[in-house]
Amino acid sequence: MDKQLIQYLKTIIIQAGEKSIKARKQGLKIIIKQDNSPVTNVDKEISDFIFEKLTKILPNIPVVCEERTIQNINNQEQFWLIDPIDGTRSYIENSDHFTINIALIINNIVEYGFIYIPITKMLYYTDEHKKLVIEKNNQIIPPNIHQKDEYIAVVSSRNMDILVENYLAENQLNNILSIPSSIKLCLVAESACDVYPKFGNTMEWDIAAGHALIKATGGNVMTLDDFELEYNKPNFLNPSFIAANQRWLMRSC
Repeated sequence: MDKQLIQYLKTIIIQAGEKSIKARKQGLKIIIKQDNSPVTNVDKEISDFIFEKLTKILPNIPVVCEERTIQNINNQEQFWLIDPIDGTRSYIENSDHFTINIALIINNIVEYGFIYIPITKMLYYTDEHKKLVIEKNNQIIPPNIHQKDEYIAVVSSRNMDILVENYLAENQLNNILSIPSSIKLCLVAESACDVYPKFGNTMEWDIAAGHALIKATGGNVMTLDDFELEYNKPNFLNPSFIAANQRWLMRSC
């Protein structure tokens, strides 16, 4: 991915973020999906916006997006994974903790990712060398690397369960942050936290962009069998995984 395309993607995701803020102020239309999760009119609007922008410049790369009819991408070397609003419940509740996610998958492996937090204007992305860049208000800032001797875990604020509790206890993780949305993955990528355990299903578009960011700093997202999480799986469904920075992965070496 060259600098020109990266700049184009940055522009798209920031524009989408601006749309999300403006639309929320105007009032949301909320629908409950079959899986009992909420979706708003803005999810669909931003999904369409990103889809149109990507297909305009790269018409031969399929776009898989949570709120659109999913294309058949069998045997496709590359495809985009889009989550137009990750953290929809937080978005509906007028919280800051929602993101817009774009990822590029090549041969079932995530290679590039972009996550934008509209309220704080924080943008995390991979550059042309697949290294992590963090910007706030269009200015590059350093990663917020924690300085504690102990490891820090981050968990979902909405789906804490006994399996996560057991993992935290077994690994003697006592410093724990609880945050919704893909912000958890951003924190692992910049080493503000070390590990994010997730037991149970997620969708590929929930994780892909953050996975790319974590890889960009030497970490990874691993299945419970210790394989890197891959994409283009049946129904785009992820298994349980551990997202970890390099420090956590190297702890037993």
